[in-house]
Amino acid sequence: MRALIVDDEPLARRGVILRLKKIKDIEVVGECGDGTSAVEKILALAPDLVFLDVQMPGMDGFEVLHALPAEAVPAVIFLTAYEQHAVRAFEVHALDYLVKPIDDERFLSAVNRALKLGQTELSNRVLQLLGNREEYVSRFPVRTGQRIQIVPTEEIDWISASGDYAELHARGKIYLVRETMSSLQQKLNPAMFVRIHRSRIIRGDFIRELRLIDNREYVVKLSDGSEHRSSRTYADQLEAWVRF
Repeated sequence: MRALIVDDEPLARRGVILRLKKIKDIEVVGECGDGTSAVEKILALAPDLVFLDVQMPGMDGFEVLHALPAEAVPAVIFLTAYEQHAVRAFEVHALDYLVKPIDDERFLSAVNRALKLGQTELSNRVLQLLGNREEYVSRFPVRTGQRIQIVPTEEIDWISASGDYAELHARGKIYLVRETMSSLQQKLNPAMFVRIHRSRIIRGDFIRELRLIDNREYVVKLSDGSEHRSSRTYADQLEAWVRF
C-alpha cells in the first residue's frame, strides 16, 4: 500500500513515518500538515492508505473526506489525541483509529488490519461513516491551476450543473468542482440550500421573487440579480421554502 501521512504536528508525522519504514508492504508517498494540502495530495497522489489526523486547524479530518469525490476516498486510519470525542464513533462504524501518543503494538495492529481488509473495504466504511454524519459541508476546496482555493458554503449564491462538474457561483465568481448535483444536495445543509431543478441548487434565503410561468413552474430571482427556472419535480421543496 502507498501511504500518505496527514497531521499538523511534525513530530507526529515523523513518528508514523518511522514506524512505517519497518513494514515492507507500506510505501510512504507523502506527508502534509493541514486539511487543504491533504485534499490536494490525495487527489494528486491517489494513495491507498491515509493516516489522517481528526483535529487540524482550518479543515478537520472529516471535512477532508467530505471534500473528496467518492471515487477518490482512500482507506483511512484516523489519528486523534481526544479519545473521548472520536473512539466511540469509529468503533461503531468499524473504522480504525490510533490515539496519541501512539502505542507501537496498537499501530502494528491497525496497519495489519488495513492490509488485510484492503482499500475497497475500508473506503466503503469511511463512506458509510460520512453518510451517517449529521453535519454538512462548510467549505469546498477548489483546484485552480496549481493552487487549492477554499470556498465557504456561506458565500455560495447558487450552483449549476456543467457536464460531469458543477459550477459554484459565489460572490460574482465561478468555481468548478467535480461533483454531481445529487451528491452536492446531500452535502449541503437543507436549511440553507434548496434544489429547484435537476441542474440548479440555490441559496434559499437569497430568493427575492418568484414568477409563475406554468403549473408549479417558476422563474426564481435571487438577490444577486440572477434568474433561474424551477421545475415541477422540485416544486414541493421550493414552495416549502417560501411557505406557500
